[in-house]
Amino acid sequence: MSQASLELKPLIITLFKQLGLYTQASNIASDNSHDDFNTLEVSRLLKKHQISFSVIHPLAKNLHLAIHPFLVIPENEAGFIVRRQGNVFEKLQGENTWQRIDLTQLNDKAHVFLVESLPSSKKNVQAFAAQMSKRTKWYRPVFWLSLLSSITGLAVPLFTMAVYDRVIGGQTPSILPSIALGSVLAIGVLVSTRLVRAHILATTSNRFARDLSEITFYRLLHMPLMVLSRVGISNHIARMRNAEKVRMLLSGPGGGGLVDLPFTLIALLAIMFLSGWLVLVPIGMLLLYYLVMKLLTRYVQAASPTISGEYQNAMSELSKNLLQLKAAGDTEGWQTKFIRQARENSRQNFLYAKRNGLNAAVAHSLSLFTALITVFTGIFLVLDQSISPGALIACVMMIWRITGPAQLAFSSKQKFTMMDIAVKQFDRFMQANTEQSELRLDTPDNSKPTAVAFQHVTLRYSAEGEPALAGVNVEIEPGELVAIIGPNACGKSTLLLSALGVLDAQAGFVTINGKNLKQYDTAIFRQWAGYSPSQPDIFPGTLAENIRIAKPNATDQEIIQALIDAGGQSFFNSINNDLSVDLLGENNAMLSAIEGSYINLARALVKQSPLLLLDEPLPHRNPTSKATLINTLTNLKGHSTVLFTSHDQDLIQQADKVIILDKGAVVYAGPIPDKTPQEQPTSSAEQESSING
Repeated sequence: MSQASLELKPLIITLFKQLGLYTQASNIASDNSHDDFNTLEVSRLLKKHQISFSVIHPLAKNLHLAIHPFLVIPENEAGFIVRRQGNVFEKLQGENTWQRIDLTQLNDKAHVFLVESLPSSKKNVQAFAAQMSKRTKWYRPVFWLSLLSSITGLAVPLFTMAVYDRVIGGQTPSILPSIALGSVLAIGVLVSTRLVRAHILATTSNRFARDLSEITFYRLLHMPLMVLSRVGISNHIARMRNAEKVRMLLSGPGGGGLVDLPFTLIALLAIMFLSGWLVLVPIGMLLLYYLVMKLLTRYVQAASPTISGEYQNAMSELSKNLLQLKAAGDTEGWQTKFIRQARENSRQNFLYAKRNGLNAAVAHSLSLFTALITVFTGIFLVLDQSISPGALIACVMMIWRITGPAQLAFSSKQKFTMMDIAVKQFDRFMQANTEQSELRLDTPDNSKPTAVAFQHVTLRYSAEGEPALAGVNVEIEPGELVAIIGPNACGKSTLLLSALGVLDAQAGFVTINGKNLKQYDTAIFRQWAGYSPSQPDIFPGTLAENIRIAKPNATDQEIIQALIDAGGQSFFNSINNDLSVDLLGENNAMLSAIEGSYINLARALVKQSPLLLLDEPLPHRNPTSKATLINTLTNLKGHSTVLFTSHDQDLIQQADKVIILDKGAVVYAGPIPDKTPQEQPTSSAEQESSING
């Protein structure tokens, strides 16, 4: 880690203070979760605290429009804060001393984080347009390249006119080489400008799509879990794909054709210059083209497939519920349903494709009809000697430069409709509230065990359903080992998730060390607290990478110790004590739920957090693993506050306090009575999931 990286954290804290964001600055100062503070971390913090910014070149023109102080990070040098005073830039020296600086002396590899706007409670209803405005640099070169391309595109018609009128009509073949040379040069310029423009359009659309995907993914990660679970995973994937659709508008031959559409005016002006009032023919045909294609578009859209969603849902149902379908013996009924949907989907798509074919055929016919009318009308002008034969031929050739883009525009109407829907969905999505706000900036205390209190917590997963938690009112002292027990679906997992802040109660609140959980920075709090879900979560990668998800800077020894403390010594021995083993590789793709639970629990333990939330930490463990886990929990008493759910009596007996839930309500909370009713063991199929509580 370089010295420049070490100095970035105090520098970004100073920047936030200069921006007047003192609470946010305090939040960053108390966040010790990231040791390597690089430029990516600077970007993360600016996004997290909802500061709009852009990374630009030190010589960028918009630098002179800076309103707020901004950050400059030269290559291999210490960064500094700059503000603009009129046309002069000043560098912050010390706490509040500003000294004039010449930014033109910086090298090309310097990073300038230009602050564009500060956090605001007002939602941006045109988030897509705001992102698009950040990429205005491409408009100007594309305009000039398209203009040059349209002008040089007239070379072939004009060359043909010159050949007919001057070479053939004037009997002067000597000028043919010069005309040919000029045409070749014009065509070369045309090809070059088109290639450069295609490169700019592809680069711009891809970068813009990448930025929108990144923004969408970042926002999805920070949306409340209750909101995400109601919408469904398929809708989240659709949001990501909608963000990617922006590349369809500009990239490829279709995008270039749409950009050329306004420049058809040049072809019309050329026709008017060569043939006078003959230009009225293509103008009139364009109006007819518009009316006919508008009617045809409605006719085509009326046949849009309506069963596509149902058909795709049937496929998703098969992928998610194949085991249940086979176990229930209902494969034949499902197959009959699917075949019926497949046939209807095929019929609707055939009808839609047939009407689309009619649309394309009529468009092409109108283009040919326009050329024919121009020829027949122009013949009378030639006979009247109002225009030359070469001018008529040139005008007919230029007709295709008008009808071609017009045809492309109408064929792209569906693309425009899809883009409009995608833009509106993106804008609505960006208006949704995230978990992070300027009111959630407190950081938890890592120096002592945590006090947890549930104050009349009531939580429902849906308005129609029964409450998962109903008026839960429990206080847990620092350093206590607390067992949460009760029948399946009584709210045990939900209680842990509400303590983690992943689920927000509709009534009541949770306090951590006397502070409302909603006061804490969500990202810092969850990096601080240790949580182990009941269902094993294995990610692609090695064993070490899977456990380091919880603590990226954990050493190998810390990972091994956490895995052993979780009772996973036998599992670790079975993979030859190798932390680099690929858990989803060919030889390890079938990890059992027990082995996965070792990894889950190790993730929670490796944090060494004062607050541990463990959901079913002992599913079907062997006696040795159980003894190890009991010893681990015993050692944590007084050092960490541990809340765990379990059906295992040996584990429950280790607790200082027990909370018994039934239908979301607390039946009993306190020390384990001398005669605790023996809870009936449950099978693995009855284990509670983290969704139904």
